[in-house]
Amino acid sequence: MTKKPLSSEEITQLTSGLNKLARNLWWTWDQEAQEVFSELSPRGWQNLYHNAVAILREVSENELRARLQDPDFAERVREVLKAFDAYMNEKLTWAQQHAPALASNPVAYFSAEFGFHETLPIAAGGLGILAGDHAKSASDLAIGFVGISLFYREGYFQQAIDNNNWQTEYYNAAQSQEFADRSGRERKR
Repeated sequence: MTKKPLSSEEITQLTSGLNKLARNLWWTWDQEAQEVFSELSPRGWQNLYHNAVAILREVSENELRARLQDPDFAERVREVLKAFDAYMNEKLTWAQQHAPALASNPVAYFSAEFGFHETLPIAAGGLGILAGDHAKSASDLAIGFVGISLFYREGYFQQAIDNNNWQTEYYNAAQSQEFADRSGRERKR
């Protein structure tokens, strides 16, 4: 038995749902969501450091629409979006039952860094990971929560171990060029 192709409206709903999901950290906590983005572009998933937004930019609109015509893939996308919607629209949360005032007066959480996912290189160590865990817990409990951090001028770097077992640092080319350009302008002032 063959399944009938999805309508243009259904494809548009799934595409819109994937774009909304990619811009929410929830996908970084859900294995099935990560697998959906990985399946769209396995090579891109590796080369783009598991970045869902970058994957959706890399895959053309036509290619995405064609992939969503695969009934099995479309069903996995629907299930992931259904789980995401359930998470986002949960009504009986801990915060609603025990701390409803936090919905309109959120907690301000100050940290020098937040460790969420490798696609957001805004953490360097344990403090950032702890702050990221607090943010996830607040999300799971539906606590009103605003993370406030620093903006590091030079950004973060990648680390590697060289042949002599020394740590080496490197910035990606775009970050390095942007920093060099900005530093040059500032020195001229």
